[in-house]
Amino acid sequence: MKRTIITIIIVAIAIAGAAFVLTNNKKKMQEQTDLAKKVNPTTPVQVAEVKEENVGGTFTATGTFAPSKQTVVVTEVAGKVLRISTDEGQYVTKGQLLARIEFATLAADLQSAEANLQKLSTDKARYERLVKSGGVTQAQLDDINLNYVNAEARAIAARKKLTDTYIKAPFAGFVNKRYVEEGAYVGAGKEMFEIVETTKLKMIVNVSESQVLAANEAKNVRVTADVYPGAEYPAKVKFIAAKADANLNFPVELEISNIKNKPLRAGMYGRATFEMPSGRTGLLIPRAALIGSINDAQVYVVNGDSVQLKNIVAGTQYANTIEVVEGLSKGDKVVTSGQINLVDGAKVTVLNK
Repeated sequence: MKRTIITIIIVAIAIAGAAFVLTNNKKKMQEQTDLAKKVNPTTPVQVAEVKEENVGGTFTATGTFAPSKQTVVVTEVAGKVLRISTDEGQYVTKGQLLARIEFATLAADLQSAEANLQKLSTDKARYERLVKSGGVTQAQLDDINLNYVNAEARAIAARKKLTDTYIKAPFAGFVNKRYVEEGAYVGAGKEMFEIVETTKLKMIVNVSESQVLAANEAKNVRVTADVYPGAEYPAKVKFIAAKADANLNFPVELEISNIKNKPLRAGMYGRATFEMPSGRTGLLIPRAALIGSINDAQVYVVNGDSVQLKNIVAGTQYANTIEVVEGLSKGDKVVTSGQINLVDGAKVTVLNK
């Protein structure tokens, strides 16, 4: 019992000692903090002046190349593949024969339909003469006319089916894939060939809200690809989306003319550089001054020996600068380094006066 009491007393003394040490350390830390505030009451920052400059320049967006045209050729009729006249990788012209489907039965159907149509054409002409003399009634002539119209429709359908046994290229391009072999039986709607046209390519790039207006005003668009260093491909803006995507970016479609000796292929990676017209001025700040996203931008502006947090409207983005459409004036000084330690109204010391 006596030993237990001694143990409890020793533990109590140890706890009291630890509490004293912690309290004393906390007091010393507070004293050091207060001293630091007295010695260095401001936050050191670096600033840049808001300047009015010519904002004509460039911005770059990236994307992948895609064919200007791409389609899968399918069969309209069922039958055996008698002949394939092209293969993967081959260039074909518009209307060139790609394959031929079995046609003997369809040719016989057409011959029968045309023969029936010819007979009804003769009967129709004879009934038209006889109805005038009373040799046949108007009702009989009407029946002949109806039969003739139906026979004409059957002949047209038979002719169309026979024509569909010729599988032809819908436009000039390369055969990217072949899905059938000679001798195979194919049903109507069966995929046979994939044709892609790469004389002209398209590339879709995503630009920000501030860049989309500039893209529309671009006087020139240059496209480059990593596979051909130094080569530039002429391009033009073909389409700008009227609505942003979920990330508030606007898809811009470019039409690109391929170069014969340096041909681009669909799926390659490329960069589009938009050249802006010169002559327009705007307020520019370094990108480093920006706090938050482009769509909800803020900056710290130095006002005497303190800073003020301001909302701004960002415009076109350039390599290292951003155009400010609203929120700042020429000559304002914005913080470019040290923002992480700032709050609205904080005292600062400018290091790069």
